[in-house]
Amino acid sequence: MQPSDDDDDVANLMGKFGAKADRYREIEVARVFTETPAPPPAAPQPPASTPIEPASPPLVQADAVAPGKTTTPSLRTLLHDLARQRQAQVTQPHQEPHVAAQVIAVVSTRGGVGRSTLASLLAILLNGADRQAIVLELDPQNAQHQHLGIGPQTSGICQASLERHSWRELAQTGYANTRLLAFGESDSKQLHALEQELKDNPHWLAQHLDELGLGEHDTLIIDTPAGTNVYQDQALCMANLIIAVIRPDAASHATLERLIASLKPHLQGERHTACWFVINGVDTSHALSVDIAQILENQLKSQLLGTVIWDDAIAEALAYECNPFEQSAESRGCQDILAIADKLHDQLESQRP
Repeated sequence: MQPSDDDDDVANLMGKFGAKADRYREIEVARVFTETPAPPPAAPQPPASTPIEPASPPLVQADAVAPGKTTTPSLRTLLHDLARQRQAQVTQPHQEPHVAAQVIAVVSTRGGVGRSTLASLLAILLNGADRQAIVLELDPQNAQHQHLGIGPQTSGICQASLERHSWRELAQTGYANTRLLAFGESDSKQLHALEQELKDNPHWLAQHLDELGLGEHDTLIIDTPAGTNVYQDQALCMANLIIAVIRPDAASHATLERLIASLKPHLQGERHTACWFVINGVDTSHALSVDIAQILENQLKSQLLGTVIWDDAIAEALAYECNPFEQSAESRGCQDILAIADKLHDQLESQRP
C-alpha cells in the first residue's frame, strides 16, 4: 500500500514531538450525550388517611371510666332503662285472666246494714248439687266465718297473698256445704302491704280467682268492706252482678245518689254487669222505717231485687251458730231472702253461656 498524504502529515507531526509515526493510533470520536436535567423534586404530600366510619353515638352517654375499672350504671342510665320498661308494659296488651264462674259483688256505703249477713245467706241458698257457692271475704273484719258456722279463721287470703301462696287450700266448708275463703287475721302492717299490692296490680283479684279453677256453674259471692276502697274496686271490676245493700233510714236515703253514681262506671263495658238493690231490715214496728222503705222502693223501681223485713229469728240463729233456714225457714225474714235468692237464681241463669 502506498503511503497517503495523510500519512506524511502524521509523520511530520509526530516528528515535531520527537515521536515515531508508527506509534500513532486512530481513536474514534466519542459520542456526545446531552443530559436532560432531572425534574425538581415534588413538594412533600401528607400521607393519605384511611377514611373511618364514624361510630353511632350511644342512646345514653355513659360516664367516663378509667381503663381496667368497672362501675355501676349511672343514675341517668337507670332512669332511662326504667322509662323504657314502663313504656314496654304500656304498649304490650295485657290479657286479663278468665274467670268462668258467675261473680256477685255485695257492697254498701256504710257498715251495719246487714251486707255480710245477706252475702252468707244468699250463698247458702244458691249452693246445690249441680253448682257450688263460694263466699270470698275481702273485708279485713274477718267476721264472715260467724255467718257460715265456721271456726275463727287465723290464716286467710291476706297472709297467703303476702307470702305468694295460692288460695286453693284456704277454703273452709260452712252451712249447706258452702265454701268460704276468709280474709284471715291481720295487723296494720299487713293490711298496708296488701292494700299497696292491690293498688300496684289492678289484676290482683283476677289472677287469684283464675288459680281457683272455678267452673261456669259456680257462683262466687264477694263480701266487700263498706265504702269506697281498693278491695271493692277490684271486686266490682270482676263482677257479673252487683248487689247494693241499703237500710231504710235517713242515712241510706241521703247517700243513695252517691252510691248509684259510684257504681255507674262499672256497669258500662264488655262485662254487661247488672246492678240490683236490696232494702234490708225494714222495721215494721216503726212507721218511719216503713215510709223510708216505700220511698226507696219508688226511687229504685226496676233495680230493686227485694226488701227484707227485720227478723229476730235470723239474728238468734246466727247467735246460736245455727243455719237460719234450718232453724226458722218459715219466718218472715227468711221468706224474703228466699224470694230474693229465687230471683237472683233466674238472673244468673240468664247470664250463663
